[in-house]
Amino acid sequence: MSQSSKKYDTLIAIALALLIAKAFWVAIEFKLPKSGINKSNAKEVRPLYYRYSLASKKDKPKVIAPKEPQVVSAPPKPLEIKKFVLSGVYVSKDLKLASIVYKTKKEVLSIGDKLAGFKLKDVGLDYAIFTKDGKDYKIDLYKNKKNQNVPKSSPNQPTPIKQKDKKKDKVYKDGDVNVIPKSLFNHYRTNISEIQKNVGMLPYYKGKKLQGFRVNYIRANSEFAKLGLKIGDIITAINGEEITSFEVPMRYFKNSDSLNALTLTIKRGNETKEIEYEVR
Repeated sequence: MSQSSKKYDTLIAIALALLIAKAFWVAIEFKLPKSGINKSNAKEVRPLYYRYSLASKKDKPKVIAPKEPQVVSAPPKPLEIKKFVLSGVYVSKDLKLASIVYKTKKEVLSIGDKLAGFKLKDVGLDYAIFTKDGKDYKIDLYKNKKNQNVPKSSPNQPTPIKQKDKKKDKVYKDGDVNVIPKSLFNHYRTNISEIQKNVGMLPYYKGKKLQGFRVNYIRANSEFAKLGLKIGDIITAINGEEITSFEVPMRYFKNSDSLNALTLTIKRGNETKEIEYEVR
């Protein structure tokens, strides 16, 4: 066989092999399912993310704007009474007193009393509040003393007793009478806070009715310890007038500048006795 003849037979063999391979592939493709994973017309996979809100417009949360904080205005400050000077206070559970200097004269006021058209409303440890025409007026202890003719002393100190009279300013006995020197009497009368430091009294009730005042404290070695009173004594009357209201002792206290003598009726245990005092 010639060389050209061999080449021709090889070409025929290759073509025949290709034809058989093509026929075999067509047979296999015909039997494959139409929904195969390689099918060109397979549907695209839907994306996992959707721009869709499940809530209706009505159910959407409302945006609430933050409220502005409410500004609470502070109550107006009480006004001042420049013509008054608070020279002393007495504050207990049932009684409040204020010693006021007005036009160089001292006045002792209790709650509800009036002075120059101002009504005493309240008394604290270092202040007093008055009211007039619906407005409150506050004065502090000795705050305006520079404008008044008042004793020169520090705000927390009582008016001092003159050194030259100090030996005479002692309570002493004259028979059955307890003598109180006038200078000492005036010292405590115008410095009522000093009274509170030396002697303590509480209202004494029988049922709901006031029956007097019970002594519950006396400072040892003070002049009040020499007045004949003892802890537990109940003062039931002043100058024979029974103490059935706060008005009775307050009346005597307010008029103490003209007081020269005083008799206290006290109940000590089952005994009733009288203690006499004179201011000289």
